[in-house]
Amino acid sequence: MPHRVILRNLKALNLRRAEVTLALVKEYKQDRVSHYTVKYVPINQSLERRLKGIITNKIDNSNNVEEYSFDCPEPEADQVRAINYQETDFFKIFEQLTTLNPEVDVIADVDELVRAKAYIIILRNRDGIQVVGFKTIPENWKMKRDRGLISLLYRENRFEDLEAENVFSIANTVDLLYFNETIFILSKKEFEHGLNFREGMIAGANEMYAEVQQLNLFVNMNVLTTKVGNNQRYLRKIATIQNLGHYRNPMFLERMQLLSQAKGWNIEFQNGQIVFTDETIDDILTLLQNKRLHSELTDEDFDVESVKPLL
Repeated sequence: MPHRVILRNLKALNLRRAEVTLALVKEYKQDRVSHYTVKYVPINQSLERRLKGIITNKIDNSNNVEEYSFDCPEPEADQVRAINYQETDFFKIFEQLTTLNPEVDVIADVDELVRAKAYIIILRNRDGIQVVGFKTIPENWKMKRDRGLISLLYRENRFEDLEAENVFSIANTVDLLYFNETIFILSKKEFEHGLNFREGMIAGANEMYAEVQQLNLFVNMNVLTTKVGNNQRYLRKIATIQNLGHYRNPMFLERMQLLSQAKGWNIEFQNGQIVFTDETIDDILTLLQNKRLHSELTDEDFDVESVKPLL
């Protein structure tokens, strides 16, 4: 189902009588792979209403949807970016969430609050979980009053909504919304941080390195791998290149060589292989992302950050 239809269905939901619960997400790594545990936090009715308001407000203000890509910009005010939840770590979180009982699977003490990575706001009805809001917990999770935050007190193993006394605070927004196996991203930066997309990009980069070595496409691969390293900006470029796959197309590479020579881009080729140097690596990555574009209006070439083909 197209994401625009799923967003339309989300906005049509009647959540007035939805039950609201709050859960914490803890993360641990095993063999460099992230694993998650989820526990509920009992809350009072006042906080339930406020949390529901956070979710419904974000749904109401989300009117346009575009697909998520590694090189897409942050969503604008009324925009969300969509991705299937199985392509993210949220799949692991939601899979566990569906097995838990809000009355039984609750946190044991305040230490579990401090160790949490994120919290999730769950709205459910008689058919089960309908919508989930996900928010990465900032470093100042335990903090004094700050504008835009709801004041909470942890008392007798549950959160209570307070106006004056501050122990923990919850933001008045979320990073993403889950509905019908789809993630609607409100903050690209926090989505990628909270669901460990950087680790996924590193794994994807290593896959691409192995693939291009097998295809024997590049000379001086060490220049590429050293430059990229763990740098998220370059990892994003590699992820885009891998996703597009133009390097697998001999006609694309041949055209790239011809244009480089004709336009004086000074990119070196040896027997059809692309030669990486410190001076040309950024140009090569731009071309492999198909982000050096020609204006028919001014007859100029431009390097762009993001591209969206005309339909």
